[in-house]
Amino acid sequence: MSLRAPLRALRTPIRQFATSTTHLAESSSGPSSSSTPASSSSGFAALRNVLSTPSAASSSAPLVAPITTPASTLPARGYAPDSLPPKTDPLLDLFTNLLMKHGRKAEAQGRVSHILSLIQGATNSPPLPLLARAISLSSPSMRILSLRKRSKVVLTPLALDERQRTRQGIVWLLKAAERGRKSGVPREQRVAREVLAILEGNSDVFKWLEERHKVGMANRSNLNARS
Repeated sequence: MSLRAPLRALRTPIRQFATSTTHLAESSSGPSSSSTPASSSSGFAALRNVLSTPSAASSSAPLVAPITTPASTLPARGYAPDSLPPKTDPLLDLFTNLLMKHGRKAEAQGRVSHILSLIQGATNSPPLPLLARAISLSSPSMRILSLRKRSKVVLTPLALDERQRTRQGIVWLLKAAERGRKSGVPREQRVAREVLAILEGNSDVFKWLEERHKVGMANRSNLNARS
């Protein structure tokens, strides 16, 4: 009887130790393996909920307005003063004014009409593009300004704008058309013939054009001499 009492006293701590070790083994192995499918299933469920039903934040977020074009950039309906074509062609108007003498514009307009009809009869093509092409070919891009500094003359090239170039080209065209004046050829025929000569590259205008550009290139170092 004296030996059983100590054995009974030892059984209770041994049982408690065994149950504690089993609890530790279950906590280290069991919950980890069982939590993985639970967490994965809960993750898929959460993703399914996000895709199926809108969240409160997304439902309460303000809607983005579509991009609209400002009214100022949209084309205006109807006619505007700036969109209407000019009453007369600017090139023909300038050509008529330079051809005019003593303020007789009606007479100059009749001559321009005759010149255009001669060009159309000779080429069987629309005359206005041909005249514009001839004037563009005979127009220089610069003018030479003569400045006197002390005892010498300094030549300075200056660039021309579009209207100045066109005007100088018409002046040279009319000047080259004076070549057959003494032979009694009417002026309209001489101007029409000169337009065709410019288009063919056989006019004296190209000599004047090359000479001016050559002088301008030779004196390009004098661009700051004016100041």
